[in-house]
Amino acid sequence: MTHLEVIVDDNLPNNPCCQHGPTVLFHRTDQSHATIEKYYACTASRDGKCSFKVAASKKSTCYQDASKPAEQLKLDYDEVRNASVSQKVYCIQCQQLFLESNAKDHNKHKLFDKLSNEILLQPTRFLAPLSMDGNEAQYFFSDSSLNCIENMLKQVKITKVICLGAPRLHEHLLVKTDIKSLLLDIDRRFHWFYDQSQYVSYNMFNHFFFGGEKAENIFNNYLMVNESTERICIFTDPPFGCRTELLAHTISRINQTYNSVNQLSQQILPTFWIFPYFMETYIQKQMPSMEMSDYQVNYTNHRTYHSGEKGLKHGSPVRIFTNVPLELFKLPVKEGYKWCSECQKSVHRTNLHCRVCKKCPSKNGATYRHCSKCNWCVKPNYVHCNACGRCTQVQGHQCSSYRKQLNCRICLTKGHMEKCCPFWRTFKHFKMAKSGCVVCGSKQHIVTNCDERKRVLKERYFLGQCENAINCVK
Repeated sequence: MTHLEVIVDDNLPNNPCCQHGPTVLFHRTDQSHATIEKYYACTASRDGKCSFKVAASKKSTCYQDASKPAEQLKLDYDEVRNASVSQKVYCIQCQQLFLESNAKDHNKHKLFDKLSNEILLQPTRFLAPLSMDGNEAQYFFSDSSLNCIENMLKQVKITKVICLGAPRLHEHLLVKTDIKSLLLDIDRRFHWFYDQSQYVSYNMFNHFFFGGEKAENIFNNYLMVNESTERICIFTDPPFGCRTELLAHTISRINQTYNSVNQLSQQILPTFWIFPYFMETYIQKQMPSMEMSDYQVNYTNHRTYHSGEKGLKHGSPVRIFTNVPLELFKLPVKEGYKWCSECQKSVHRTNLHCRVCKKCPSKNGATYRHCSKCNWCVKPNYVHCNACGRCTQVQGHQCSSYRKQLNCRICLTKGHMEKCCPFWRTFKHFKMAKSGCVVCGSKQHIVTNCDERKRVLKERYFLGQCENAINCVK
């Protein structure tokens, strides 16, 4: 088995370029951590559509220049966009908006000519998704999810949104709210419908502006806060298979630019990241301050990520991750959400509070149960494995490989079970309890919440990261 690491640093703009902007350095290693190869490859494509790949040793070679401004393209976006709606026709085959006078270029193509100003303000209602996977994967929010997201933004008084790859939310905000929005997206079809004050062609995985310096200046001006009542946020809905390291680095660079243009010092913008619940560890590894809301995000064009008859048993697995305190949001009661007074946040009605774990533990939409053997709330279909000391799914379970992926609940380090933790060797006067909290034996709390464990390990938290006497920095 090999491991592929993405090396992200501030030198990214100086890396070789492909058609999607600066590439990123990948480092592939074997099981013994020995280097197999280092190479530069596209930041946006994960399915081979962009074939760019060059060995790290050849970095100095000149490659394709992706910096040609959008206005140099042959297509005259402004002419078409500024024409009257009666002159416009959309070619479904070419995925292009054109003037009726140029209809001869689209003979025998399937056309959509029943356009109106209202329809053109909401292009995702008739645009075909570029792809269902890969670097340009597009799934569009359902109306119920749009309304919930809008309400969440209003609850924290957001007035301006940077939409990183969330075109349906962008058009919803422009058409149905007073909230300003700037769409940064790699799909250049949006040039037909928005000028550069509302849309900039952009690669979210390397912070690259296809429109060059002019487009970047438009973005920088948008980041400027001119009134004390203005509040700007980042909202992103990336492809679910993206490298979280790259997007987290982009979000960090946006925050740096925000502080620079507003002459501020290390302020962090409210951020909303749409991602499946099972990718929580990947997000929190890069951005520890991000917490997962219980809201289930639905899409109109995904095969199963919706609440319809063909949806998944426990609803959509897609959630909203944010650095905004969850107690500030009230989720819609009509969609099955309730307020948990113990957790002080909105949760799904199936998410029952556990008085031992001291939280509403469910992540996947099912009602979890508390296992007395491992003293932890688990999915209802999980079975306790005595060898591993954990509850896990039966199908495909292999103790040896499973244990390597475990995070110890005592020292919070990956790779061993609680009974193998260095804690017992370091603090020899402690003996592992057979039930309840493994450190103190109490059945009133779980081990991660144990005050005795925290005291002995001198545990400290800062910006979501934990440091203790064993793990140093986690």
